[in-house]
Amino acid sequence: MPHFEERFTVKAPPETVWAFLLDPKRLAPCIPGCDELEVVDERTYRLRLSVKVGFLSTRQDVRMEIVEADPPWRLVSEGRGEDNRLGSRVEVRTRMELSPAGDGATAVAYASDVTVLGRLGSIGDAVMKVKAKELAGLFAHNVKAALESNLSPKNPSPPQGRGQGEG
Repeated sequence: MPHFEERFTVKAPPETVWAFLLDPKRLAPCIPGCDELEVVDERTYRLRLSVKVGFLSTRQDVRMEIVEADPPWRLVSEGRGEDNRLGSRVEVRTRMELSPAGDGATAVAYASDVTVLGRLGSIGDAVMKVKAKELAGLFAHNVKAALESNLSPKNPSPPQGRGQGEG
């Protein structure tokens, strides 16, 4: 089960970062390979992700649910995705914690545990860990860039380096 962690600091207060993370129009362009992000209800989201891992390309239909929230400090979500064409399933649990970092900045720390089953899971842990680390780093870069460039919902252009989860 790949586990990855990422830490970064954003020049924005925790309340701004929190609001950004819960705004699908602003968050979607930051998620590598995210083709679609839809709000089901206030705690549930549906995503369509296209990612290339090793020699396989997967298109996962993912349902994420916020299972714990302590605004604007802590968010825990769990999700499950399937690629019926590839015969693969992904399960993920992500914990995100925000803390003041001085001068109006916020330290963001997140950790995810990912379980990959089926054909996609046969690629091997080493390849999956490298890909998970790459995607985590790209997500962190994109969130930081979006928040620091003050993107508004009226101008949700993705930051440079979004990528499509290729690699």
